[in-house]
Amino acid sequence: MLIKSLDLKDFRNYGELHLEFDSGINVFFGDNAQGKTNILEALYVCATSRSHRGSRDREMIRFGCGEAHLRMEI
Repeated sequence: MLIKSLDLKDFRNYGELHLEFDSGINVFFGDNAQGKTNILEALYVCATSRSHRGSRDREMIRFGCGEAHLRMEI
């Protein structure tokens, strides 16, 4: 399965995020606490309908927001 794109709205620390993936290898890098694991969690949620962290749904919604939206194109 190749992931083409990921869109997040009010998911964890992301207000809005749009990522497009290359057909080859994609690498996430950055400083600590910048949201790399949150991107991986979003991909996992889209693929399995649950978090790999065992989080409650409410914990995945950005603080102060009522809902989150995730969209993955494959």
